[in-house]
Amino acid sequence: MCPCRVAICRRRIFSISAINKWNGLSVYAILYVYQKERGKMKMKKKIIPIIISAIIFLVGCITAIIGAIIVNKGEAHLCPELDVFSITDNSIGKVFSCTMQEGEEKNGEPFAFWIYTTNYEDNDFYLTYADNGTEQVVIAFLIPRTISVENYSKLKGIVRKSDSAMNDRIATSITEFKSYVTENYGSTEGVVDMGNLETLHEKISLYYIEVTKDTNGEIYILTGCAVMVVAFFAILTILFGKKFLIALASIITLAALILAVILMDKFRTMSSVTEVSDGIYKMNCYYDYKGDEFINADISTIDELTEWLVNKHFFGLPIEFDTGNFSCSTFTAATPDGNRLFGRNFDYNETDTLIFYTEPENGYASYGLTDLRFFDIGTENGLDGNSFAAKALMLAAPYVTMDGINEAGVGVGILELDIDEVHQDNGKSDLMIFAAVRGILDNCATVDEAIALLENYDIHSFLSRSYHLFITDKTGKSVIVEWADNDIFIVEDTACTNDVMSENRFYDPEWQCDRYDTIKKWLADKNGVLTEDEAMSVASDASMNKNNFSTEWSCIYNLSDFTVDICFDRNYETKYSFTQEDFK
Repeated sequence: MCPCRVAICRRRIFSISAINKWNGLSVYAILYVYQKERGKMKMKKKIIPIIISAIIFLVGCITAIIGAIIVNKGEAHLCPELDVFSITDNSIGKVFSCTMQEGEEKNGEPFAFWIYTTNYEDNDFYLTYADNGTEQVVIAFLIPRTISVENYSKLKGIVRKSDSAMNDRIATSITEFKSYVTENYGSTEGVVDMGNLETLHEKISLYYIEVTKDTNGEIYILTGCAVMVVAFFAILTILFGKKFLIALASIITLAALILAVILMDKFRTMSSVTEVSDGIYKMNCYYDYKGDEFINADISTIDELTEWLVNKHFFGLPIEFDTGNFSCSTFTAATPDGNRLFGRNFDYNETDTLIFYTEPENGYASYGLTDLRFFDIGTENGLDGNSFAAKALMLAAPYVTMDGINEAGVGVGILELDIDEVHQDNGKSDLMIFAAVRGILDNCATVDEAIALLENYDIHSFLSRSYHLFITDKTGKSVIVEWADNDIFIVEDTACTNDVMSENRFYDPEWQCDRYDTIKKWLADKNGVLTEDEAMSVASDASMNKNNFSTEWSCIYNLSDFTVDICFDRNYETKYSFTQEDFK
C-alpha cells in the first residue's frame, strides 16, 4: 500500500477515535451532571422526612429529660395532697401524695420525725408525728424497700384503715424509739422535744399510708428513649436506604447469636425454674457460678458482694439484696438403719422459697435453699416468681445459700446471733459468711475439712449481726463454728439455735431458748436415733409462729443417700421430697 494512503487512513482513524473520545467524555459529563442533579432531587425529597424524624427525636429527648427530672425530684404527680388531720373513712382506698419532711420546725419544735425499723415483713416502717398547733397525730407510712425514702420529698400512698395489729406495731415502735434515744443520748430531751413519747400512744391515727412507687417519671424516660431510638434509625434508613437495614439486621442477628452462646447456660438455668407449689420453686443451676472465684474474691460486705455479682454475672446491671434478720434451728441424728440426718428450720417473715441443685465442674454436687425475699421476689410488692426478671435474679441463689447438703455427706446451715457484726482482721483473705456456706458445700467432704477451710479466712458478717454455722457430716460429727475477737471457736453439739455456744464469751446455759431445749429433749428421749418422720416431728415441735416470725421451711436432709424432705409454712401434712433425679 502506498505510504500516503496509510497516513490518510491513520488520520481518519485518529479523527474517529478523537470524536469517539470526545463523545464519551460528553456522555460522562452529562451523566455526572444528571446523577448530581438526581442526587440533589433525592436529597430534597429526603429533607422533609429527615426533619420530621429529627423533630420526633427531639420530642423523645425532651420526654426522657422530663422523666429524669420527675425521678430526681421524686414527686408524686396527679394526686391530691393528703391532710393527715382530715382523713376519714371516705379516704380509705384513695391515692394521695404525702409529704415526709424530716427536720421541719413549728414553733421552734420538731414538726415531724421518722422512726426507722427493719424487722417488719417486706417493708420499712416509718412514723410521722405532726402538730398543727391544736391537734396531734401519729401516722404510719409503710414503705416497700424498693423505694428509697431519702430520694423522695413526696410519696404517693394509699390510705388504709389500721387494725389492732398495725396499732400494736405503731405503739411498739414509739416505745422502741424512745428507748433507743434514751440509750444513745441519755434522754429524749433536745433530741425529740415532745415530752413523754409514750403519751403519743393516744395520738395514733386510725389510718396509715401504704406507700406505692410513683412510676410516672420512669414511664417518661422509657417512652422518650424508645422514641429517640426509633427516630434515630429512621434517619439512618432515609439516608442510606435498604442496604443499611440489611447490614443492621445482619449485625444484630450475629450479635444475638454470640450473646445466646455466651448466655446459653444461664438461659438454661432460668428455663429450669419450676413452681412446685404456690411460692415454692426449684431450679437446676447449669451455669458456671464461679464458686472458687467467689470464695477467694476478698468479699467482706454486702456492697462488695453485690458489686462482684453485677460485674461477673449481670453485665453491670444493678441488683439489690433485700436482706433481713432471721431465726433458725438445726440438729443432727442417726436413723435406725444407720443413715445420718440433718434437720433445719428457717424462721423468718413470710417469704417465697427456692430449692436449687448445683453440680460444679471441680466440686461436689449439692442442694441448697434460699429465701427469695433477698431478691424482692414473691413479696407483696415484689416480683412474680415466674417472671423473667425474677428468674434472672434467681441466678444469684448459690451466693446466698441459707442451708444445704452436698453429695459427700456434709450439711451446713447459717443461724443468726444477736450480737455485733464480726469483721476479722488477721491478714488473711476476706470471706463473707454466705460465701463460707458456698465454699463448704462445693469443697468439703467432712466437718474437719470445713473447719480447715474456714481457718484460712477472715470472716465477716453484716446487718449489725453476727452469725454462726452448724456443720455436720454423715459420720455423725457435728459442730457449731463462731467468731469473735479475731478468733474462731469450735463447739461440738448435736443441736443449735440462735444463742452463742462458745464458753467464756457470751455463753450462759440459762439463755438457751425453748427450741433448743425441745430438740435436745427429743434427741435424749430417742438416744439420738430418729426416723425421718420423727425428725420432721422434731422440726415441727421446734417451729416458730410469733412476733412476725414464722418457720418458712423445715428440711430433713439425709446425708447418707443425698435426699431431702421439706415442709413449708408449718404445713407438716404436706411434704415435698427431692432427689438428684428431680433436677435432671
